[in-house]
Amino acid sequence: MRLPRRPRLLVVDDSIVVRRILALTISQVPELAYAEIDEAGNGAVALKKLAHAPYDLVLSDVRMPYVDGLEMLRIARGEMGLKIPIVLISTLGRDEDVQRGLDAGATAYILKPLSPHHIKMALRELLDAPEPTRS
Repeated sequence: MRLPRRPRLLVVDDSIVVRRILALTISQVPELAYAEIDEAGNGAVALKKLAHAPYDLVLSDVRMPYVDGLEMLRIARGEMGLKIPIVLISTLGRDEDVQRGLDAGATAYILKPLSPHHIKMALRELLDAPEPTRS
């Protein structure tokens, strides 16, 4: 996946601490070191941001108030037709939970507790993947 000169990412989690950990981890991936990182505290806020600005990648928690990550993902993929990579991050780690996320359209699924190493590996895999169709 080839990113624009200054990629724009959206980090969605109801915990400000998790959002900051994700932002710091993202900044440690060389191709993303200068990324513009926006944050949202739930899926409803994320959908508003996605509707009004182009993003290159979304990292989202699953369990959040108002609109959870799965519903946000379904709307982003369905109603909004977004084809950008959307990575789900969750404590829900049963096979059926992971499959539900992938079936909803997640590009990848990362389990909590967060490991910066695993997040970097998932981002590296996305960066090395063939370029998706943007919308």
